[in-house]
Amino acid sequence: MLKSRFSMLIATAILGSCMIAGAARAQDGMGPPPGMMGGPPPVPPPLMMALRAANLTDAQKTQVHNILNSSRTSTASQMDQMHSIREQIADKLLSPGTVSASDLTALLAQQSALQQQLDTQMVSTTIQIRGVLTADQLSKVAAAHEKLKQIHSQIDAILGPPDAPPAP
Repeated sequence: MLKSRFSMLIATAILGSCMIAGAARAQDGMGPPPGMMGGPPPVPPPLMMALRAANLTDAQKTQVHNILNSSRTSTASQMDQMHSIREQIADKLLSPGTVSASDLTALLAQQSALQQQLDTQMVSTTIQIRGVLTADQLSKVAAAHEKLKQIHSQIDAILGPPDAPPAP
């Protein structure tokens, strides 16, 4: 029981640290933290964390900011659709009466198609941001990414993988 509470405390501290880092990035002109606009981030969060290691110039920050804004604008309609589909799924699952998997098949297919579109846009946005970086900056970002992966491995070694059942 104590170990489980300690694990939750550590996880909360890590999550808080990530949110603080996201807030710092927002103040640094890199936009809001991932997911803060009601949907998934326009680029993978590990890239945004590692991007800080690139030491972008002011011109590059502006370019990245414009790329992110453009991506958010172009996916806004899809995000609204995704939100609507998820609400419809929740309404079906939480309504009185019986519900079967077949009742949700069409909604799940729509959700999958939208998710694929959003994933494709995320890759496109990431490639655009990558194009802003110099070779030296790409090396710094890659090194930061490797360090972040090592940190995640260390966290998993201490707490167990995220999908592991809680300790008794």
